[in-house]
Amino acid sequence: METNVVYAIQRKIKEKMKVLAIVLGLILSFSLPAGAGNYSLSAHGDAANGVKRNVTELSSYVQGNCAHCHEQHASINGAEPTPSGGAPSGFCLFADNFNTTNTTGSYLQSDDFCFYCHTSLNSLQSGGITNYDYSTTFGGATASVTGILDAFNQTSFHNLYDVYNFAKNNFSSFFTASSNPCVACHNPHLARRNKANPTDPSYTAISRPTAHSQLWGDDSGERMSDYTTNYQAPYYYNSTSTYEPGNTATYNGSNMPDYDTFCTDCHNSTNTIYSTTLGRNLYKIDWVTAGGESGGDKHGQNSATTSLNIKDPFATSPLGISIGFVLSCLDCHEPHGSPNVMLIRREVNGGDLAGNITAFDTVYWSYLCGRCHKDDSYYGGYAGKFEYIHHLDPDDAPYPGPPSRCGWCHGGGGGGGKPPIPCNRCHFHGGNDSCLLDSSNLPYYPSLYTGRRCF
Repeated sequence: METNVVYAIQRKIKEKMKVLAIVLGLILSFSLPAGAGNYSLSAHGDAANGVKRNVTELSSYVQGNCAHCHEQHASINGAEPTPSGGAPSGFCLFADNFNTTNTTGSYLQSDDFCFYCHTSLNSLQSGGITNYDYSTTFGGATASVTGILDAFNQTSFHNLYDVYNFAKNNFSSFFTASSNPCVACHNPHLARRNKANPTDPSYTAISRPTAHSQLWGDDSGERMSDYTTNYQAPYYYNSTSTYEPGNTATYNGSNMPDYDTFCTDCHNSTNTIYSTTLGRNLYKIDWVTAGGESGGDKHGQNSATTSLNIKDPFATSPLGISIGFVLSCLDCHEPHGSPNVMLIRREVNGGDLAGNITAFDTVYWSYLCGRCHKDDSYYGGYAGKFEYIHHLDPDDAPYPGPPSRCGWCHGGGGGGGKPPIPCNRCHFHGGNDSCLLDSSNLPYYPSLYTGRRCF
């Protein structure tokens, strides 16, 4: 009998030691630099604001506890927390990571694990989560969407199926067939609450796909001011003296992550990225090649070769330059989704776009371009038209005149009724004015072809 008691005590001790070893292993994995970083500093592990699933079975679990996302046994005290049912999910998550059959959107909450909490409706996060878009969080615009799921269900969005496929095929060191597409840009155990600290990039929420085990933007050398000395931040919303992000006097990007290096991990001049949404490959982006008219995009590190008709803060930039500005990708684009095509922000350079851009082949790109470039209203003409800079500017009109046969390029009528040419015919990533050589479309005027880079 005594021997049985001893054995029973020994078993209890071994069981407790196993539990202690598991707990200690978790603690060490969150605190030691083994690629995992410190989970307790992350947005999900934050004891005050971290993950906390609002279900009865988990009510006693503290904020930030792993069990709010991971269910080791799919039940707690004999009951399965909401959402329940279904086959076991990868990584011990409480629901499937991603619905790979949804190739085109729109998205339901069940299509992506992250949407169970990051939504403005029926969020499982205790108290809910408010996630504004970039235009509001960092640009100061009036709030629009209030959840990540909501942001993805707009006119344009990062197609999650395409992100999933590209990451699976190109970043296999961390991304598997069971992974979530959001993980391609965010490490959920490291991502911090940048939304609450928009001017402090040490709270960045992103990790480069080529460096998934660490945050991007939190260290010196990872800011827009490190990417280039020619970065001029756009104005903050309704301001002509303060800048993004966060309405401060800092204008050189030293208070924001280097988004150009981050985005060009995927969107560069080498990678071919197929868009299921568009039914074609995306335009390749060369943000690094100089060389003027023979180089890369002029909004990147290539430089304009002539003067520019631009607005402040660029026209009188405190950087002391008038050309050669390098933009951040997020100066124009939303990272998740937008009411405009091509993820174009609804607010740019201190003000709202004049309207939504709902088609690619349209003249309404003036809503975007006109936020930084002067239209005809600055030269005695009409807002939203750009005849002056194309035909009349004595310093830099690429097609001076204008030519007497307006209809060759503009179609219909000519004279005072010259229809504007859709901006995208020339102005897009990698674009020039080679459309002038295409007799199947307007504009067609081969003798005016310049070969100039138009973006």
